[in-house]
Amino acid sequence: MFIGTNISTAIGLFVTLGLMLLGLLSTYPAVKASDKGRYFIKWYIFSLILFPVAFVASFAIKSNRQKSV
Repeated sequence: MFIGTNISTAIGLFVTLGLMLLGLLSTYPAVKASDKGRYFIKWYIFSLILFPVAFVASFAIKSNRQKSV
């Protein structure tokens, strides 16, 4: 039996690939928010659940860091 000859195997491979890609892409909004002084892990979980919303929100939030004088 070859990999991909069964439809359930093919679906499983695409779902796994999609989840891995989502996990990788979710780091971008989390890093962007972390640079602005927010918690990385909270934003990573947020972007895993609602990636499009987190992506836009990571650009819209303002910096939480204090400016050094």
